[in-house]
Amino acid sequence: MNKKTELLARAYFVVMVFGILSAIIAYRVFMVSVVEGDKWRKMGAKNVKWKELNADRGDIYADDGSLLATSLQFFEIRMDMKAPKDDVFNSGVDSLAFYLATTIRKDKSKYEWAQTLKSARKKGNRYLFIDKGVTVDEYRLLKTFPILREGKIKGGLIEVKYGKRTKPFRDLASRTIGEDRENASKIGLEGAFDKFLSGPADKVLQKRLSHNVWVPVYDPSELGARRGDDIVSTINVHLQDVVHEELSKALLRYDAPKGVAIMMETETGKIKAISNLANVNGTPREVLNYAIGEKGEPGSTIKLATVLALLEDEKADLDTKVNLNGGRPTKFADRFIRDSEEHGRGVVTMKEAFSISSNIGIATLANQAYNQSLEGRIMWRKNLEKFGLTEKTGVEIEGEAQPVVKDPVRDDSIWYKTTVPWMAYGYELAMTPLQMLTFYNGVANGGRVMKPYLVSEIKGENGKVKKFEPRVLRERIASPENILKAKEMMEDVVLHGTATNIKSDYIRIAGKTGTTRVNYTKKDEYARYNASFAGYFPAEAPQYSMIIILYEPKGAFYGSAVAAPVFKAIAEKTMAWQHDMCKPANQMLDTTLRERIIPETNAGFATDFKGIFDYLQIPYKNKTDNAWVYVDPFETKMLIEKKKIVKGKVPDVRGMGARDAVYVLENLGLGVAVQGKGKVTRMSLSPGTPIKGQRIQIYLN
Repeated sequence: MNKKTELLARAYFVVMVFGILSAIIAYRVFMVSVVEGDKWRKMGAKNVKWKELNADRGDIYADDGSLLATSLQFFEIRMDMKAPKDDVFNSGVDSLAFYLATTIRKDKSKYEWAQTLKSARKKGNRYLFIDKGVTVDEYRLLKTFPILREGKIKGGLIEVKYGKRTKPFRDLASRTIGEDRENASKIGLEGAFDKFLSGPADKVLQKRLSHNVWVPVYDPSELGARRGDDIVSTINVHLQDVVHEELSKALLRYDAPKGVAIMMETETGKIKAISNLANVNGTPREVLNYAIGEKGEPGSTIKLATVLALLEDEKADLDTKVNLNGGRPTKFADRFIRDSEEHGRGVVTMKEAFSISSNIGIATLANQAYNQSLEGRIMWRKNLEKFGLTEKTGVEIEGEAQPVVKDPVRDDSIWYKTTVPWMAYGYELAMTPLQMLTFYNGVANGGRVMKPYLVSEIKGENGKVKKFEPRVLRERIASPENILKAKEMMEDVVLHGTATNIKSDYIRIAGKTGTTRVNYTKKDEYARYNASFAGYFPAEAPQYSMIIILYEPKGAFYGSAVAAPVFKAIAEKTMAWQHDMCKPANQMLDTTLRERIIPETNAGFATDFKGIFDYLQIPYKNKTDNAWVYVDPFETKMLIEKKKIVKGKVPDVRGMGARDAVYVLENLGLGVAVQGKGKVTRMSLSPGTPIKGQRIQIYLN
């Protein structure tokens, strides 16, 4: 009995002790979490916090799968010098110094690295800088080095992962592709589709080191690779290259401050190419998206809307007569309108007036039809509204400017007796190049106006695809009969009118020239003009519509002389490329046409290019004796120019074939991995990066 009592007493004692301890623990938990919760949370936040970690940003592709924008992953490497134990540090410091000095940081000797590491450990440096811009392959190599191979806790390895956005095709459609900028608004497709490209965000636990430095508690790579959606654009790289090149040449030839070129697929509204070039000290650069964001008075390209309105309202027909007064200044109310020259023509048809771009003729017809009453002026404005010229197109990119088209009722205070005739030939109203092209594309498309768009699909990481289909903005802006008449007039511009200089032996072009004086209100200033041409091709079955504008060109300024030839060159090269793509591989273009087409920019071995040019009888000018060269098209010949390759630095091998690129890179001491076929479009190491025996990945397309 006594033994039993003793055992029970012991058991009760143990239970009582556990009960007291539990009560104490519960009390402390209550005090820490509830009563003193804010205090301890504030103290904890000083040393540990959660930070949002963005997913890898998605890529932007062209319509053929070529990369237009991608993120290359890099690491900044630091080292907590207090983390390694003495035996680990002392046994590995010299070896680590050797590996650093012979691989990623050849700028310092083994001795210098050893001194740096030892000095930092002595000072207790918990965030010693090792290197920045470390590639994934280099990072993996670093993790095998002595001391660092022990990891974060035992070896002190600290890595900060970051992505660097790059555009493999550099300036091609750069403003339309856009920018992904920290602490600033994103622009272009990068901005419009940011929520898809940026993807889901994770939270990573970070700890505080000295000097308010925060580092991840866990290796970011252990969280798993999450990334944003990919965007497939409507841009075609080949067509974009042609448009960019031809606009660039014209920009420099006429020393124009800026220029715009947009090509749209007629049936769908897909934008296949868009260039916004500024002349920056003699170098064409994409600076602002003038095509979408900048409106201006269109000049004579608006005459298509004027004649189509006259046809629709039965106010005039192709053979309606109008007096051009020889091209001499003709009075409208208290002001005068003149043609570009005193051509001596008297009474002509509306078709002829349109063909020779007579300001007097088109203004007279519009003035007679619409400027005699308020009802007429309202009818005039409603036509422009019906054509879609009073509204934005709704293109995905932010920043589209609102057209300015006065209303005779709402804007009565600024509506003058001259407003209708002035608007009829392109003044007292303003719109963007894309808005004007959308109207022209509607005429080319039989009267159906398509919404211009730049993205055809979004590809999610899970394989889910969201497609964007063509969208009709206006089913019919004019009757089929009047659309055909408008097309007839545009063809006549090229056959007999102001654009006979771009009549082609290979394709039929239809369009309208435009020459806009930008400072017409300042009679004492030297006249400044914008030159434009808007139209479509091939005229018999339109596939593409296009607008070209060069702002304030020097030397020549007429749309026919400055902008129209750019249109012709792009149209011919586009159709030649399409024609060749549709033929069997062993067939070539017609000999005569082939002689008109010269290759695109390439890079490689000089002897190879000379042999090819000699064999195909392509004229060229050799400007260097260097073994490695660029070849650039210039007008009717190829220029062979020196390609700079500096020993010890990663060269730019974009544009080279795989054989040449691998040869150059390996001879400079780089390990090379090749992905794809064709020409190099992207490199994992940026040109100019110091060579330290690292590995480079080149992507071909």
